[in-house]
Amino acid sequence: MASLGRDLENSGERALVRRGVGLAAITIEQGQALAKMPCWEAVQIPRGMFTASRAILTILLLFLIILEFVPWTQTIQASGKVSAYTPYDRPQQIESRITGRVKAWHIYEGVKVKKGQLVGELEDYDPTFMAPEILPLFEQRKVALEQTRQAAMSRADQLTKRIGEMKKLVQAAVPSAEARVVEADNRVREAQQKVEQYKIDVHTAQLNVDRHRQLVRDGLVSQRELELTIQTEIGTKAGLQAAQAALSGAEQGRSALSFGRDQITADVQQRLMDAIASRDSAVAEAAKATEQLADISYRQQGVQQRIEAAKLFAPMDGTVVKMAKVGINETVKQGENLITISPLASDPAIEMTAEGLDSPLLKPGRKVRILFFGVPAIPLPAWPGLMAGTRGGVIKVVDQIDDGKGNYRFWVVPDPEDPQPWPEQTQVRQGTKVLGWVIMNRVPLWYELWRRFNFFPPDYLERSPSVFEMFAPKVAAPGGK
Repeated sequence: MASLGRDLENSGERALVRRGVGLAAITIEQGQALAKMPCWEAVQIPRGMFTASRAILTILLLFLIILEFVPWTQTIQASGKVSAYTPYDRPQQIESRITGRVKAWHIYEGVKVKKGQLVGELEDYDPTFMAPEILPLFEQRKVALEQTRQAAMSRADQLTKRIGEMKKLVQAAVPSAEARVVEADNRVREAQQKVEQYKIDVHTAQLNVDRHRQLVRDGLVSQRELELTIQTEIGTKAGLQAAQAALSGAEQGRSALSFGRDQITADVQQRLMDAIASRDSAVAEAAKATEQLADISYRQQGVQQRIEAAKLFAPMDGTVVKMAKVGINETVKQGENLITISPLASDPAIEMTAEGLDSPLLKPGRKVRILFFGVPAIPLPAWPGLMAGTRGGVIKVVDQIDDGKGNYRFWVVPDPEDPQPWPEQTQVRQGTKVLGWVIMNRVPLWYELWRRFNFFPPDYLERSPSVFEMFAPKVAAPGGK
């Protein structure tokens, strides 16, 4: 009987399965009967899977809500180092301006120095500047040349006065000699007139003698009158000879005076030319002494500069951070770095570098959050307000050209609106590395993920696009615009 009941029960379950009765039409007794079937248990969904699916759906929903509503601040990450915006406040090196050896050090590493303080001395190797008394020798030679120049100038002044007096003498002597020559000319003309007069008298006397001889032959005059006429002729000829002698003497006197005039003129002119030549020689000597004096002064200044170049002075207030040569008598070459001084920067700044993809977004005035290496901070660039330990900055200037590798440099200075100042220089020294995030727009998280997935730069606009603007097709306006 028992076996017969089980067969009837199994046949009923098979009939339910064959008819395809829904779960709602199955009775409790039938459900209990189906639960005892092994195949039915195999196709049932586990209860834990229902719980996991609900959790996954909940997480997915929360993720979608986060993507849509959680804000995200776009940033440009850059790196750099602490420096100073003013070039004079950056670390500077003291170089050797001469080739020599270390003579003495007046400082050591870590000591603070003042601007103009003597920090070291070198000894010159150049034999031209090694003479210990070279500056006094230059000074003595300058004094001697100055005396020579003064003497030459004094002699030139005296000769100038003498030339002036000689010009006055020429102006007085030449007219006087010329006047005497003119007077001699007048005497010559007077003597010539007398000679001509005597010639006429002689001719007249000869005519009278000839006439009286004829009259004597005719018996018209006495012999006595003829003799008187002959005597008159002889006296007239004697007067002619005397006049001719006087004329010759006057001409000789005129020649002598003319020669004397020329001689006086030539002598005075020669003396004047000699004086001018002497003056020019004195001026040339003074000029040569002046040139030598200038050359000596130039060389003396060169020696003084060389001596000063052997002394090392601090170019600014700061701290000695490195000494390349510390041993006395060590040889140094010209241009070799000897000391590095880190100044106390009054205007700290950060020199940062960004990739070329982000360079169009770098412009003065943008805010920057800065993380100094060694200063505890929480870097959350997506939420700048939660970046504890970071400091605020502002872009001061951006280079107009790249660094040769496609990167662009820009300077960041402290943000005056940020309540927390930058660390002191004693904590964050020049050269300390930093990380920076240039603050851009605030966008939804889904948009930021989409932008990074497509490798797009941060937005140029102040407003991020909506979902519709992002995925809607771009339809051109009428006219192709």
